[in-house]
Amino acid sequence: MSDHQQLEKVIRRSIEEAGGFLSFDRFMQAALYEPGLGYYESKTVFGEKGDFVTAPELGPWLSLGFADLLFWAWKELDEPGEWTLLEQGSGSGKLLASTLDLISQFSMQAPTAVISVEHSEQLRERQAALFAERGFEVKVVASLDELSPRENIIIFSNELPDAFPVRCFRHRDGQFFERGVALSGDRFEWKDGEAAVERGPEIAPELVNRWQDGYVSEWNPGLEPWQQQLSNIVGRGFVFTVDYGYSQQEYYREGRVEGSLMAHIGQKTSEDVLSDPGSRDITAHVDFTALVQAGNRVGLSPLLWMSQGGWLAQSPSVHSFVQSLAVQNDAMSMHLMAHAKRVLMPFGMGEVFKLLIQSKGLQGERPDYLKQFDHLDHLLK
Repeated sequence: MSDHQQLEKVIRRSIEEAGGFLSFDRFMQAALYEPGLGYYESKTVFGEKGDFVTAPELGPWLSLGFADLLFWAWKELDEPGEWTLLEQGSGSGKLLASTLDLISQFSMQAPTAVISVEHSEQLRERQAALFAERGFEVKVVASLDELSPRENIIIFSNELPDAFPVRCFRHRDGQFFERGVALSGDRFEWKDGEAAVERGPEIAPELVNRWQDGYVSEWNPGLEPWQQQLSNIVGRGFVFTVDYGYSQQEYYREGRVEGSLMAHIGQKTSEDVLSDPGSRDITAHVDFTALVQAGNRVGLSPLLWMSQGGWLAQSPSVHSFVQSLAVQNDAMSMHLMAHAKRVLMPFGMGEVFKLLIQSKGLQGERPDYLKQFDHLDHLLK
């Protein structure tokens, strides 16, 4: 029996034990993270040979941007001699390794502790091999729960909360009904719950009132516990989150009637998230308004929210690297510049991907070079 067949068997059993109706977050949890069988546990998911390409696979652009942010944050922390750098959802480990290379060139104290948090056992093993090969001393752990609170800590992530299991809903007759997964012969199919959800998503009433009857979308129940975990660890420091998503006003606009749930397989996107669990990535965009609200409730103060394209375009290290490529003008530099367009420009990742900066234990100010591009007010309306 193949891994996919075993995973389907596990999910079928869960549906039967749940009375024929399984909430989508439980389906997504199994499809992505079932030990030894889930998508992130059994496939090569990143890069040209995987199902999708993340920014770290497109050159040093994201590392350059993070390096500038880390230098700024370290100075905001009063240039501590001892501090911790943590990346969560490190994937292949390439982004963390590249960022460590870059900050070694800054006039700043190197982090006294470097931590990678990665849920997937397969990816933790790949990271350990990469860090050993590159000569980096990195503590690789499976969960934030394994860590104790730390002063002077900077945490960053790239494309992390979009992979948190989401719950799906259909809004009809003024109420939220859960959309879950049922069995139809040998296939998985969508099914609406019979009773209204007692505790549904917290969405502004003025948005809900504009929806047509039968409006379908999703919400991310993992944002609140994630922000609590981060707050438990950060005594004093910063959190940088980069991911694709929207303000709540944009996420739940009346024209987006099918939500943002999607699958990635073979370098293509698909709306079919139920077929062949374990064979494809499943993801949903991030409601950054809900993320900021969750952070506020646990002491993580938002400082800045802006597009990835704007952030990288204003980063000093990105400027310097672009200038060096322009001088070289060879095939490799042209290749990197093509990737830069994909990461920075609105038609690529530049607009839909966002940067959120949060702080704790500080009277934090936004980076001077990014102030005029901040759209945090769009989330706090």
